[in-house]
Amino acid sequence: MPAGLAQSAAAMSPSEQESFYRTHGYLVFPEMLDAHEVGTLRAALDEVLEEARGLTETNEKFSITRGHDGRHHVRRIFNPIKHHKAFYEAAFHPRILDAVENLIGPDIQIHHTKLNLKPPSSPEARFEWHQDYPFFPHTNYDLLAVLVHLDEATVENGCIRLIPGSHHLGPRLHRFARDGAFSSQLEDQGVVADETRVIHVPCPSGSVELHHCNMLHSSTANRGVRPRSALIIQYRAADNVALGGSTGHFGFGLMVRGAPSYQARLLDGTRIALPGEIKDPLQRDG
Repeated sequence: MPAGLAQSAAAMSPSEQESFYRTHGYLVFPEMLDAHEVGTLRAALDEVLEEARGLTETNEKFSITRGHDGRHHVRRIFNPIKHHKAFYEAAFHPRILDAVENLIGPDIQIHHTKLNLKPPSSPEARFEWHQDYPFFPHTNYDLLAVLVHLDEATVENGCIRLIPGSHHLGPRLHRFARDGAFSSQLEDQGVVADETRVIHVPCPSGSVELHHCNMLHSSTANRGVRPRSALIIQYRAADNVALGGSTGHFGFGLMVRGAPSYQARLLDGTRIALPGEIKDPLQRDG
C-alpha cells in the first residue's frame, strides 16, 4: 500500500516551496489553472485530436495504442506546442513559470513538450519506474517536468506515483532493450522495492505537479472509465546544456522567461551514462 498522498504546495511560501522541493523532489499546486483556462486547453485538445480520427499506426504527431476494447486510441501527442496556440501559450503561463523560477532561476528554457492521454482499457498507457534525466542528460540538475492536468487524475485512472526524496540518489542506470532502444526499466530494481515509500499524486483538473529530473516516478494503466490527460512541459535552466538524447523536437531551447546564458554550468566530477538509440525520445513520463 502507498505511504500516503502528495502534500499540497498551495499554502506554502516560495521559500517553503523551494525547501520542500530540495528535500522531497516534487511540488503539487492544486487547481493552479482556473476552469476557463482548463476549458481552453480541453477545447484545443479536441481540435488536435480531430486529425487523429481513423489512425491505426503511430506517426510523427500521434502515438497510437490499441485497447482491450479492440479500438485504436491516441496515447500521446508529440510536440503539442507546435500544433495549437493554446498549448504554446500554456508553456508561458505566468503562475507556472513563477513556480519554476523559484526552483531553477529566472532564465528558463523548454527542453520538450508532450501531451499524454491515458485512455481507459489501454494497457500500454502505463509507465514503469524511471527517471527523466537518463533520457536527456544535462550539465546540471536544474531540469524538471511540469504536468498540467486537463482531467482529474485519480488512483483509478492512473495518476503519477513518486518516491519522495529519491532524486537524492542521482541518476540511475536504465536497461537497454534488445533492439537497442533506451528502456524505462531501471537496472537496479531494488531502489523501488519498498512500497511504503511510494505516494500517489491524485490531482483535480487544472492542477500542476512538478518534479525533479532524478525523481523516480511511474504510473499504472487507466483502470477506470474516465480519461486522464496531462500536458507535460520539461523546463531547464538556461545554463543547463544537453549532453545527450534527442534535441530535434519542436521548441528545444525556446526561452520562455529571462535571457540566454551563453554558458554551461557543470556538475564537477559527476559521471553519467549517455543514452543509446531512442526510437521514441518523448515516450516516457507518467
